[in-house]
Amino acid sequence: MADDADTTRAEELNDDEPAESPLPLRTRAAQIELTSTLLSLDTLAERLSYLIDNESFCYLRRGELVFDPEVIAEKPRGLKQKRMYPPKIASWVEQRTGKSSFSRTMIYNYAAGKARNLRAPVALALAAFWRIDARLLDPSVPASQLEDLLDTPEGLDDLNRQTYEVMNRIGFTGVRPREVEALGQDDVVHRRAFLEILQAIDRSRSSSRDTDQPPSS
Repeated sequence: MADDADTTRAEELNDDEPAESPLPLRTRAAQIELTSTLLSLDTLAERLSYLIDNESFCYLRRGELVFDPEVIAEKPRGLKQKRMYPPKIASWVEQRTGKSSFSRTMIYNYAAGKARNLRAPVALALAAFWRIDARLLDPSVPASQLEDLLDTPEGLDDLNRQTYEVMNRIGFTGVRPREVEALGQDDVVHRRAFLEILQAIDRSRSSSRDTDQPPSS
């Protein structure tokens, strides 16, 4: 019965207005690796095909979506992987952008190279679904303009590096080192206070996992 419930939940992920992608968050390292892989592919068709085949899996436990990459890596009992096939992806995008804006046929056509240019709302929705920067769905954007997506924490001072690491650990995987550095170098008191808030959130999440509560976003 549990398997049937999880399957039903996975099938119904797109039935309501999608507030968030059903796909899990990524660690910063995984995000950089995916970005590098997509940049190595020359066409939209290749990039979409890669995402559909390799980055379209959600995870459920006790009927609830699991977003935390650390929980997924631990493979707790009851964790189930479900693949999101193109029809469900198209449905999610359609619900996000408006009826008749996208379709199952269109996503297959784009992945097959039969259509080349995504409309801006569709590109943004697909990027939101896969949790990537929308510019990665436009192969005409030079890789040199996407260097910010490949930032590493090297060069950050100790306080900013701790902030960056905790932000990624609790799920702020879209944050880049240069954005953390932009918090400022002089206002140490406020930066420390911000880090303490993040650390408290991290401790709370860790405590929730230790008590074997169902993970949530």
